Amino acid sequence: MNNLAYNSQQPEKVGAQVEEKLRKELSASAPLIYQIENGEAGSTSASSVLSDMGHALVGGKSERLFTLVFDLPASVAPRAAQLCANVNRQGVGSHVGLLLYSTKLDKPVKGEVALEAKGKFGGNVETAAKLNAKGDLLKRLGKFARTESEIGGLKLKIERLVRIVPQADDTLLVISTLGRTTGMGFDATLDAREFFDLATMVEAAL
Repeated sequence: MNNLAYNSQQPEKVGAQVEEKLRKELSASAPLIYQIENGEAGSTSASSVLSDMGHALVGGKSERLFTLVFDLPASVAPRAAQLCANVNRQGVGSHVGLLLYSTKLDKPVKGEVALEAKGKFGGNVETAAKLNAKGDLLKRLGKFARTESEIGGLKLKIERLVRIVPQADDTLLVISTLGRTTGMGFDATLDAREFFDLATMVEAAL
């Protein structure tokens, strides 16, 4: 079983187990390429994305050891995307905390929007209206973007982050979540497939 909690803090060992889980969820035939970014590295891409998006990890006696950055090309995933998975200290071991998924959308938007606590998008009025008209999409986004979970017996909390940001040539979708336990807590999922399904739904709604 692989429940996203490990008895090791070594990036190579933990990274290999997270990679294996993600590869199985995506049904990829070859190992996935990823980078390891140290917890102290403030100028790295994953760290800067987390900072720019205003993410705050709550309840943290947990301490980020490193971040696994998976750049997923369209050859191994339904669409090109990135997953940044924070690995936090847990005693002499570690667990996977924040999962930050991002992908580019082909549909342009006139302004930034974010999913608010009430379960609807706020921000640019036109963009928010298109998304808020899709009740099933809002429900699935709210369920996917978990703010609380329990991994390895430790309760985790993060701030909700679902943002759609216009860029020069495209649109960026960013969603934060936590792993979801399965199998009576003996296993867990990164819900990678659900992210890609949601990205398609968001793109269609814009």
